[in-house]
Amino acid sequence: MLKLGGREFDVIREGTLEWDVTLLNLLQGCGLADVTLMIGETAEQLAMRVYRTLMSQGAVFEILGCVLNPAGEKALEWTPARMAETARFIRGLSSKEDKSTITSQINSLVAGFFQQGLLSVRTFPSYSTLPSVETQTQPQSPQPEGTSTRSSANGA
Repeated sequence: MLKLGGREFDVIREGTLEWDVTLLNLLQGCGLADVTLMIGETAEQLAMRVYRTLMSQGAVFEILGCVLNPAGEKALEWTPARMAETARFIRGLSSKEDKSTITSQINSLVAGFFQQGLLSVRTFPSYSTLPSVETQTQPQSPQPEGTSTRSSANGA
């Protein structure tokens, strides 16, 4: 149970197919369809990057409207109209307490999205499989056996 602006909300963990598709489309619209864990990035840094992405997108209100259901309403009776009404309500919140609650809720949602498989993480290959800078800047072809890459002008 979450209290915002004097109203209570439940977090929808599972919904209808329409809810699933709507939430996935909202996440994809934010560029979060395929999140890549950068080389050297920690799980906490990844979560913060996803959080910043969500907060920088106007769709964060619709995402919250999608996952927050007015208390007493059945999650399986969720509709896009209810999402829009909840998003409109959240946009108008102004107290520090409500803003703090929303920030905390977004952090929880990010973790939940990964657990539910709504966001997947891709990692870059390890350093050992990446070509070195030397290889990238000076490609060398194999030398025939018995030949040297040194110039004969150098006395070889």
